[in-house]
Amino acid sequence: MAKDFLTIDPKRANVLARKGSAIIVRRITEKTALIAAAKAPGSMKDKIRPVITGGGNPLGIVMVDHPAASFVLQGTKPHEIVPRKRGGVLRFEVGGVIVYTKKVWHPGTKANNFLWEALVSARM
Repeated sequence: MAKDFLTIDPKRANVLARKGSAIIVRRITEKTALIAAAKAPGSMKDKIRPVITGGGNPLGIVMVDHPAASFVLQGTKPHEIVPRKRGGVLRFEVGGVIVYTKKVWHPGTKANNFLWEALVSARM
């Protein structure tokens, strides 16, 4: 007599589902990191990398190891920039000319959430 039903072992099904999700998590995390690196400004591009952790319960993280990452992602209000050392000066280049000054007024920056844009692009 033929069997008209299918028996599924829940433990094996769970293992297969986790293996499948691990592949998807890895692919989306790596794709998101690549897109984020393309969208990130300046030297931040070189400080973006994917991290996959968790083994059986995969977790994908896109790391941005750049000191200005939070300022780029959240933006900044206008503010004054002064030297870190007391009595020091700021040194920078303007139009090929080196300039020294005691303080500078920064106009602020608009938020650039390139990480969110990368995640949305990677999901499509």
